[in-house]
Amino acid sequence: MSDEQDVVRYEVDDEVLVITLNRPDRRNMWTAQMESEFFAALDRATDDPAVRVIVVTGAGTSFVPGLDPAVLQDVGGGKRYTTNRRPQTYATTVPKPVIGAINGACAGIGLAQALNFDLRFAAKGAKFSTAFAKRGLPAEDATAWALTRLVGPARAFDLLVSARVFLAEEAFEIGLVQRLSEPGEVLADAVAYARTLATDVSPVAMAMMKSQVWTDSEGTREQARIRAQYLLTLAKQQPDFQEGVSSLVERRPPRFAPYSRLEF
Repeated sequence: MSDEQDVVRYEVDDEVLVITLNRPDRRNMWTAQMESEFFAALDRATDDPAVRVIVVTGAGTSFVPGLDPAVLQDVGGGKRYTTNRRPQTYATTVPKPVIGAINGACAGIGLAQALNFDLRFAAKGAKFSTAFAKRGLPAEDATAWALTRLVGPARAFDLLVSARVFLAEEAFEIGLVQRLSEPGEVLADAVAYARTLATDVSPVAMAMMKSQVWTDSEGTREQARIRAQYLLTLAKQQPDFQEGVSSLVERRPPRFAPYSRLEF
């Protein structure tokens, strides 16, 4: 199924959604319209029973190299970027895995978005940069928090204050990227991984684990233990648990139902 919007494409195949940021003539530079449509696509995916895993990529040879210079110039001149803006950490709240297929340049707000994905696949040679320091800006949208969590405080500080360009190979070495792909193959690799999750794994378990990974580090170990006990009790009441047990006993692949919104 395919539905093409102005600057975001929404395509589902075998329970994997590919969201494509689609301004190839401008190298997918970020705008308020792209932001609005991207978050709308995440909203749609949350409630779409055909979607179990989400992959985000860029059209052409770039991911998102930053905010469009025309927009940046307007903001620098005092114009307001947008109104009623959502938190840029929004992808972390989507109860389905979000995987970045970073096919090219990823900088500034593009990197800020990618850091809020659950996993990042990147094409070898893809260029990364935080960029903010060279524009006279602080680390935006919890980028400092995310980088510190992924690569440690000293490396995060280096990447932020130097705003230097670094390649996917270094990003992989320091833990910012989890998989490297050959150029032109990153989307296929990310979709293949996503399909294993969509086929083999409980949607309820994935939603709960995503919540644990993103929120447990903000509390104590004891708080994480207590919340895990609560989630375990809740999970045992869900059909996914019964199917998981039955498939094990019957020695067959599990057949989990689509994810239904669950409050936890």
